[in-house]
Amino acid sequence: MNRKMPVLFIGHGSPMNAIEDNQASRSWTAFGKDITDNYGKPKAIVVVSAHWATKGTYVRVADKNPQIYDMYGFPQPLYDIKYEPPGEPGLAKRVLTMLDGIAVGTTDWGIDHGVWTELMYMYPDADIPVVIISTDMTSGPEILVEIGKRLQPLRDEQILVMASGNVVHNLRDISFDTPQGFPWANAFDESICDAIVNKQYDVPIHYTQLEGAHKAVPMPDHYYPLLAAIGAVTDEDTVSVWNDYRELGSLSMTSYRWDSKQ
Repeated sequence: MNRKMPVLFIGHGSPMNAIEDNQASRSWTAFGKDITDNYGKPKAIVVVSAHWATKGTYVRVADKNPQIYDMYGFPQPLYDIKYEPPGEPGLAKRVLTMLDGIAVGTTDWGIDHGVWTELMYMYPDADIPVVIISTDMTSGPEILVEIGKRLQPLRDEQILVMASGNVVHNLRDISFDTPQGFPWANAFDESICDAIVNKQYDVPIHYTQLEGAHKAVPMPDHYYPLLAAIGAVTDEDTVSVWNDYRELGSLSMTSYRWDSKQ
């Protein structure tokens, strides 16, 4: 198969999704199967991770991705999960070249739960090399879009471009007694979704102009990866929406997939 690989933005949500049979975990299994069925197995995955929040942009260039349990106070079965796909230094160095002037290489970090919680369902054998890119907390939205644009050619090489975060991510306002979203969280998430479906990408890029943005995105770490995904999209791509729901009041699980007609 030689179709251009899709682009994914995955709302990863709670680490508990890694050990629960729920809508999110089932959809991630479906993601992996559907991509393999329609495009073939990816040769590698390049992923922008919300949980590697940094000053400046970094690319992990090591040949291994040690698993990071960057969450605390959860049930032991979550920490018993082992998922450590290999790195790909050669590809990572190519990514650095593509991101010349934006990113630098490092062997720090590993594979965090914002990435392995989805990939363990999508590709449970952990045999696809993963190159991880950090989310620069000090940049503006345009830099994340530019990162995606520069990664776009990888899609022609059987490489999956993926971003992981949450469109709405306000941990201060989480309510365990609220299974759905608060009205302001729903409104913001739906505004972003409507804009993406209609390819009005200026709206998510200039998200701070939307009502409720200060509550929906109090910090940009989980939102910015969406913009990297948008940057990797072409005009010919069609978009589908997955997991279009909010939970715990202030957390959006809404995910997007862009498929090429080629």
